[in-house]
Amino acid sequence: MSKQSTHKAMHTAMQPVLQLLTEINTFMKYEGITGSITYRQESSHMVRCGRSQISLNVSEEGEKYFVEIQAGQRKISGSTTAQANDSDKLKTLVSTLNERVKLMPEVPHMSPMTAIVQGDLNRFNADGALINLDSKVMVDLFKRCGEHFAHGNVEVSGAFSAGVYSYAIINTLVDAPVAYQGSDYNVELVLQLLDHDKKELRVADVGEALNQFDANSLIKQLDASYQLLTNTPRQDIEPGEYDVIFHADAFGDLINYLGYMALHGETYQYGMGMLQQDKHQIGSQLFGSNFTITDDPTDPEVLFARPVGENGIARQPFPLISNGVLSNQFYSDKDDCDRFGIARNNDIDVASIKVATGNGPADFAAMVKSCTKPTLFISFIHYMNLTNAAKGEFTGSSRFGTFLIADGEIKAHLYNQRINDSYHRIFNQIEWLSSQLHHVNMSSTYGMRSASSIACPRFVKVNKVKITGSNAPGKG
Repeated sequence: MSKQSTHKAMHTAMQPVLQLLTEINTFMKYEGITGSITYRQESSHMVRCGRSQISLNVSEEGEKYFVEIQAGQRKISGSTTAQANDSDKLKTLVSTLNERVKLMPEVPHMSPMTAIVQGDLNRFNADGALINLDSKVMVDLFKRCGEHFAHGNVEVSGAFSAGVYSYAIINTLVDAPVAYQGSDYNVELVLQLLDHDKKELRVADVGEALNQFDANSLIKQLDASYQLLTNTPRQDIEPGEYDVIFHADAFGDLINYLGYMALHGETYQYGMGMLQQDKHQIGSQLFGSNFTITDDPTDPEVLFARPVGENGIARQPFPLISNGVLSNQFYSDKDDCDRFGIARNNDIDVASIKVATGNGPADFAAMVKSCTKPTLFISFIHYMNLTNAAKGEFTGSSRFGTFLIADGEIKAHLYNQRINDSYHRIFNQIEWLSSQLHHVNMSSTYGMRSASSIACPRFVKVNKVKITGSNAPGKG
């Protein structure tokens, strides 16, 4: 089936849901009720592997309708499962909530409900191959990995998740719902080397369609790391400041936390992040001039480009950090925005974050050759946490292969290294960013399926990162 035919089929499958939303919305208007109805759906497949054994192989489906009613400065919400032909069940929920909303306390700062966006904004981008995915595709990845490394004393672990998800929203200030349907897969493949201090290596991948998945590439990447680790000596390093090259997977975690620390408008208003309102405003120079972040659903280089948020807000090109300058912050939640008298402008939960590339090395060999003085290569950051949010300070441990590079060569592999630094320092000390993008999976495994990723340069070099010690046995 062609991509166009698949999208048409998905559109047809969603029609009963859109018709039901319209029917219930019309019923609410007729009854003089002000409110909104949101639909969420998923079809998910998951395979987990642990110690070279499949520990989980499951498929599940779910759908739910969420109703919210507002009467003056009172509000109430509820949810239910329902079939597309079961309008009576939803009407009963609406009527019950409408009776109960009068019992809710008034919220003095609550503003009136606003209309959701209208127009030609529905998108049905799901890959039909991921709806009824044969789990053999998923299991075979772990089987092939085990066979490839059969010569070594290793154990294979990881997870492979894939599926399709939908959402649609309507409210009583408009006549038609807006909807999105998409799909994703995300893979994590971990190799534990039992003859090498049980060191672990990891690769990860994320995509929108099954034809983007490449098992050969994942195993090849893992094999390259395996060869590096088993053919280089282990070395200890002293705590201090080191130039560090972060792989996109590690840098993506830094960006993910930055979203909370600086780009989340509600966090800023509550004074819970790294920006202070008396020092930092829109237009402030926060970071180095080579650092730019956008949220742009029209950008062909990002994944999961959704034109409307789950809150019904239209999504346009949305610059966040422009050459180090704070350009925008996400305001997504109506309750918080009402509290501070600020209009919603986006939906952070469906953002298409991209860190702009630079002119740095695009492949691993060129990256290694570029390092003339001692430089650490950190592929992933593990157990990352904030130590002082107000100062932008964080900690995290490198994991899944940390290497020392010097004189254009891999000199040694290291125990996992502890990073203790701040966002104010890290993003002001970027020497270069790779010229090639890499997509980093950020999807949550809790609640209904909703894909998320961050597009980052494949490698990012940051100077003078504070390394406070290693996680070697007996060390800090």
